Amino acid sequence: MQLPVINHLIYYANKHLELATLDNIYKYNELLHFLNADEMAFTSEDLSYIDQLDRPDILLDRLMNELAINKIELPYSEETIKAEVMGILSPLPSRVIERFNAYQNKEEAIKDFYHLNIASYYVQATNIARNKKWWTKDNLVITINLSKPEKDNKDIRNALLNQNVTYPQCVLCYENEGFFGKGKFLNRKNIRVIPLTLNHEDWFMQYSPYGYYDEHLIVIKKHHEPMHITLNNLLAMFDFVDQFPFYFIGSNSDLPITGGSILSHEHFQGGLERMPLMLAKTKEHFSLGEKYSDVDLGILDWPNTAFILESKNCQKLVEVIKVMNEVWLTHSDEKCDIIASSNHERHNSITPLLEKKGDLYRFFMILRNNRTSEKYPEGIFHAHQEYYHIKKEGIGLIEASGYFILPGRLDKELPLIAKILANPSLKEEYLRAYPNLEKFSGMIDELILVDNPDKDALIKDYLGDVIRGILNNTAVYKNDQNGLDGLNRYLKKIIEVINNAN
Repeated sequence: MQLPVINHLIYYANKHLELATLDNIYKYNELLHFLNADEMAFTSEDLSYIDQLDRPDILLDRLMNELAINKIELPYSEETIKAEVMGILSPLPSRVIERFNAYQNKEEAIKDFYHLNIASYYVQATNIARNKKWWTKDNLVITINLSKPEKDNKDIRNALLNQNVTYPQCVLCYENEGFFGKGKFLNRKNIRVIPLTLNHEDWFMQYSPYGYYDEHLIVIKKHHEPMHITLNNLLAMFDFVDQFPFYFIGSNSDLPITGGSILSHEHFQGGLERMPLMLAKTKEHFSLGEKYSDVDLGILDWPNTAFILESKNCQKLVEVIKVMNEVWLTHSDEKCDIIASSNHERHNSITPLLEKKGDLYRFFMILRNNRTSEKYPEGIFHAHQEYYHIKKEGIGLIEASGYFILPGRLDKELPLIAKILANPSLKEEYLRAYPNLEKFSGMIDELILVDNPDKDALIKDYLGDVIRGILNNTAVYKNDQNGLDGLNRYLKKIIEVINNAN
């Protein structure tokens, strides 16, 4: 069986992935073997159109079509096939690192590396462009994620058959580079990473294949160890922005509920786009005394409890951050439902973000607490039940910073809700036809009463109110007198510790 598209893929790799023409036959035979084809397809087609491509999507779609026409069935998902093919055609990791290090300018090196990730189909730019995004009236961001493919039956079956996979240890491990994938691990044949030294330790950098925002990157500790907000890891963040000042960097908290989905391996997230939190105004400034007169501490005008610390003096800034974090780890305030630990389990943590503007460091700190109660079994400072129809998942670094990733299911559900709002008599009929809409019944009843002919705008405003409400839920100190009093008690303790250390 012949697959003529292989010629196009080889030519694409020659033009965009540094494949030497002397290696064409070797790579052709690798592809024939993986794709279960048995002979080369000679072609006289004009391939010059490929010169203008910056991503291989149309070629990979044609590949899947030719496999179907030739009735070639491979025991892998479509995404696994595409990743494996592009991994075969992409330059080896050593060449990618060599290419990165050849640049004198880090920003140029990063741009080249990012475009290579698009060209190799690891960063799925075409799918990412499908994501829907808008700003709310409160200057928060909502995106509906349509880029990440749903697992198909082959993925699910493989996960069941390989539940005891121990290598790699997790999906972030360095050993994923070139891994074919099995069980919960996706094919990573086409991933390429850049080694980094941060605070004298080994880390590496890669991009998110389904980036939530511009140049969404992940910085991962090479050694597999659990997430911890430590002084060393905070120093690694400072080292990162010194090396790459055009990117911000941040970390999830190191606790369930308030942290990310992967707490088993230390990592940061960052990128080119700034989170809404980082654009917030400062509503109140505090003096830290003469020793730290060059460190500015402010409370942000933000729904959850967030601070900004700014200074050109990195050492002094880190000293203040260390005090604030250490005080928070053991700080309880029962008037505000804050208990630092119970039953030998810690509840307090922080979500830190950092950027550098010129020689000014801007550090953002969100106070977090993961305690649960009978009333709030999913978390006292987590999204409350009235918002679960929109968002129930954990509120980690990205969303706590005002950039909400809502599930792709909403892209199908919201237009149906808009139709009901335009013609309320259809409600019961639609609820019968689409049982998944039942969870929106209260939302529909509320919005039917609002006089706004633009139903799509009405729904967007509602979503904006929901995500602001979720951020208010996550605030450890609420924006009321009790919360302000509690926040002042925490700040007073910080000032006392700093003064006593002088």
